[in-house]
Amino acid sequence: MANKQNQIPFLKRPWVSSIGVFVLSQIIFITCETTGWIPNYRDISGTLFGRITDSSIFREWFTFYETQHFNLLTLFFGIVFLVPGIIGAIKNVVLPKSINTGH
Repeated sequence: MANKQNQIPFLKRPWVSSIGVFVLSQIIFITCETTGWIPNYRDISGTLFGRITDSSIFREWFTFYETQHFNLLTLFFGIVFLVPGIIGAIKNVVLPKSINTGH
């Protein structure tokens, strides 16, 4: 009975919020692309980010959106939020419950 009281609610787990941030950002990007409301970003030509988006690997593998900025942000959010979220979810499923709750 005491073990049940110490469990973390599903929505308050760190990996759920991490994946949620990534999904929410993708919904915002899709909405912006379909409605045509795209923030007026500075031109990234000639900068480090411009060289990244102009590389052949980036143009072939990361073409989720027409806007280069959204593709770059998707890659960034995927590395920062999605990868740790998936790792946390896998750990939560694979590891025993006693390790997840700290007891």
